Amino acid sequence: MLCKYCSSTDTIKFGIHNSVQRYYCKNCKRKFTALDTLPKMKTPVNQISSALSMYYGGMPLDSIQRHIDQEHDNYLSEAGIYKWIIRFTREATRQSRLFKPKAGNTWIVDETTVNIEGKKVWFWDVIDVDSRYLLASHISTGRFAEDAYTVLTSAATTAGKLPQRIISDRLGSYQEGIDIAFGDKVKHIKSEPFTKENSTNIIERFHGTLKDRVNVLRGFKNWDAARLLTSGWLIHYNFFKEHESLGNVSPAQKMEIPVPFQNWQDIVRNTGKTTAFSSEQDTEIAPFPKLRGRQLHRHQVRQAKRRYYQKKKTERKSQTVSQIITMRR
Repeated sequence: MLCKYCSSTDTIKFGIHNSVQRYYCKNCKRKFTALDTLPKMKTPVNQISSALSMYYGGMPLDSIQRHIDQEHDNYLSEAGIYKWIIRFTREATRQSRLFKPKAGNTWIVDETTVNIEGKKVWFWDVIDVDSRYLLASHISTGRFAEDAYTVLTSAATTAGKLPQRIISDRLGSYQEGIDIAFGDKVKHIKSEPFTKENSTNIIERFHGTLKDRVNVLRGFKNWDAARLLTSGWLIHYNFFKEHESLGNVSPAQKMEIPVPFQNWQDIVRNTGKTTAFSSEQDTEIAPFPKLRGRQLHRHQVRQAKRRYYQKKKTERKSQTVSQIITMRR
């Protein structure tokens, strides 16, 4: 019997408690059981992973509590289940950091509204057309060029490349954000309503799924919970949720590259372990300011805007000079 804490084989039986055999490790001086549980936890890994999958699949906490009690005869509090969700969502975020998606050349960017602390805020996201993989998300109180800049550069950081085309609606912040972030290197396409080609229908469908999840949550309680739980939901969407349009596989599986985990049980079981995972994908580093997490330094935004407007001012001056020369002729 390997020790759950130090993996030592120098273990002995240490009595039975509640019909469960206990063991003692002579190496690290700790006691443990043979149940499939994490150290210092009593609930088996499969029950925790089932709770996470049901939560991000759309079930409220009371339904998850009732399901585990009926299936496994294990009554748990809703507060305890919620603590699992918070803990292992952070763990999923940590384990997914090294994954580099194999993104295509066409991305769609759009925004929708969610409720945080009873107030309406904007949820921005960027999705890859080929794989339906969500490259980045961002929450803001308004719809400004700075927010468009933040979500687009974050998507480029995740993908490790620049797209050839970005499709958006006709919000003016997208045009300015794309120009500041990528300049002439990316083609911006403004979608038309009720069209099949160059439309934002793919991301609108995603927003419908997102709002179904938020409705179950009755809105997020605060900004920290919103950022954490939406990041967990995006991991569930990208790695575990099957899509009929992709042949009943997840966006990450559609890319046909190694992934850090196959399900929530892998995440729970590998909690705290150092992973040597790497997608081994050659990526092109995009030429834009570095980000700290998903927050952009405001002085970088000001500098980028200054360069953008200086460029526009120079273009207007050159057009005015050319008009004067034409009139004199």
